[in-house]
Amino acid sequence: MAKPTREKQIERILDQNNARKLAVIFQGVPQRLCDAAGDAARRLTETRALTRARDLLPESRGPHRKARTPEKGRAAEREQRIADARAVGAQALRPLQESSVLSLSRVARQGGGRGVPQIFELAGAAAIEVDRDDLVALASTLPPQVSVHPNRRIALPPRMQSRDVPAQVERRTAHAWGLEKTGALACWGAFGARGKGVQVAVLDTGVNAQHPDLAARVKKFAEIGTNGKIVRHGVKEARDEGGHGSHVCGTIAGGRASGRWIGMAPEADLLACKVLGRLGGYDSQIIAGIEWAITNGADVINLSLGGVSWEPDVLDTYSGAILAAHNAGCMVVAAIGNEGLQTSGSPGNDVFALAVGATDIQDGISAFSGGRTQVIHNSSYVDPSVLPLVYSKPDLCAPGVDVYSCVGKGSWGYESGTSMACPHVSGAAALLLSRLDGAPDSDLRLATGRDRVETLRALLLGAVHELGENGQDHRYGWGRLNVLNAFAMGLERGLLSLG
Repeated sequence: MAKPTREKQIERILDQNNARKLAVIFQGVPQRLCDAAGDAARRLTETRALTRARDLLPESRGPHRKARTPEKGRAAEREQRIADARAVGAQALRPLQESSVLSLSRVARQGGGRGVPQIFELAGAAAIEVDRDDLVALASTLPPQVSVHPNRRIALPPRMQSRDVPAQVERRTAHAWGLEKTGALACWGAFGARGKGVQVAVLDTGVNAQHPDLAARVKKFAEIGTNGKIVRHGVKEARDEGGHGSHVCGTIAGGRASGRWIGMAPEADLLACKVLGRLGGYDSQIIAGIEWAITNGADVINLSLGGVSWEPDVLDTYSGAILAAHNAGCMVVAAIGNEGLQTSGSPGNDVFALAVGATDIQDGISAFSGGRTQVIHNSSYVDPSVLPLVYSKPDLCAPGVDVYSCVGKGSWGYESGTSMACPHVSGAAALLLSRLDGAPDSDLRLATGRDRVETLRALLLGAVHELGENGQDHRYGWGRLNVLNAFAMGLERGLLSLG
């Protein structure tokens, strides 16, 4: 007889770590998460055989649209989305709170600081350090709606600074090459889309908020400590260890203080959350950062980070947090990783994340860009009848080689990585969302929660510049980001409207 999923999860944690005290994450699995997973499984099954990205585009609801509710404004809408996310999180936490999970650890009973559970109210999860023997005992005592995952240490993203920059990159002195390649520049002029009113959260190494290209755009800042608590907050407290986060922020919403436009959506607002320090961070810090982003009204979350995965099997560690974001109408965009073909990074390889690979100025895929077939063999939330669930990553690619953006407190430089590709997609999403206030009857404006995220995702993927093999492949995904095409196709199908 096959072992239950949770028993396999615990066995895997014990096999991979010989320590006496183990850092783990308990994840509640509410029905809405199961429903979302079922929808994702059906979508993957339906799209696996497609050979054209355009076939991913959603059809307009047209005359079948729901009646408009009175306009509440963007702020009120965000509050409602957050309230909905809290309701789902409470449902997920209930089996944890009703069981002995949060008090069983010997470390917790002894009053050790790291034994105190760290509760994630929106994700419906808890991180705690448990004794090895207690974890073994949990296999038979945990309620069926609870899964268990290791709380891994996530390394800092590598800094790949460009040395031999091609002449065709350097001679673009008016703007970074990715803005032209993806069609962002054309969107500014043709549609008046510059990201205004959209909030993009960047979970990274922090931000140099006084950088001349970022000073007007960083609206909020928080630093998450290893205990999952906020240890610094407020823009005046902002800092960046290593500069990775500032470079990413510049590609999303930077201006032209250098004389060269660098940001995809230069009027978008940045919510910077420092979840990585000099030694990296933990899964729990990133999940805490996702919750901070949701509660602060983020429309898009950028994750240019991740732990490398050498195997096709995917853990559910981030699924609850990403679904919480989706339920709040917030898209999660993640880098696929920099270890090359047949590797991927988590959370980029999560079935719900929009994963991004990296291309150069000639639309060639970078050798470092990750991608592979992913498999979910065991899951607490996917119906066993559809397991194993097989899917491919990345979902799409974007400029990620020789990307010009913010460095230090007042400089600029070229860097490469899927970390640099990811913010191009986040910025593109901000451009599309920034036109919704002037389009009250468009499908994307009418959509809420997960429906809005899925519509936006389908529009971005369906409008790519197709590269590589027919359909989705391990290198390019469905193709390279083309936000100008996304605007055109969105208008054509009634998903967008210029008002």
